[in-house]
Amino acid sequence: MSKSAIYTANSATQVVAVDGIVSPGTIIRRFGPNLNLSGNGIQICGSGYYDIEASFTVAPTAAGEVTITAYLDNVPLPGATATSTVAAGGDYTNLSITSLVREGCGCCTGMKTLTFELTGTESNVTNTAIVISKL
Repeated sequence: MSKSAIYTANSATQVVAVDGIVSPGTIIRRFGPNLNLSGNGIQICGSGYYDIEASFTVAPTAAGEVTITAYLDNVPLPGATATSTVAAGGDYTNLSITSLVREGCGCCTGMKTLTFELTGTESNVTNTAIVISKL
């Protein structure tokens, strides 16, 4: 069983529409063969358990609720959702997600892609930090 980890960050302001995907940014640190950045997602390959920790600084463009949910191959991860309500557009809020994923395929031909989708209110995402470790 191999060990792997990836840390991605994005400090550039990104305008994310409702039902849009938050860009994980660039790789800051990466170790092992099981995790890699792929477009607006992080690819997971190899059987085992993966610990996910993600944080987002978000400023919705209008008052209301904003939510970020983690998806694995377009399926929401149970409990991997963070929601906040802001009183005025431009107010910043921090959203954090922690989850544990089990990947059963022992081969890398069946890679899964982890993404983070924003719903509720269009928002400026000003900081993203994602750490995934294969346990």
